[in-house]
Amino acid sequence: MSAPAPTATKIGLNTSLPSIRRIHGIIRDKNEVEIKLLTGDQLRGRIVWIDDQCLCMDASGHKIVIWQHAIAFIKS
Repeated sequence: MSAPAPTATKIGLNTSLPSIRRIHGIIRDKNEVEIKLLTGDQLRGRIVWIDDQCLCMDASGHKIVIWQHAIAFIKS
């Protein structure tokens, strides 16, 4: 017999953090932002959604999923 599959724990976003509230406001208002990655790459577009690990950006009609730990800054 095999062991049962582990269940994922759900932590969710900490909406008490000012950074998360700010990003939610950017999403709600559909503001365009510039995201600079730790690699030096820069992206410009709208943030579509955010979860506890990634965010999705619409840049010129292309949906890009970005790991949060890869982001140097977000400029609105």
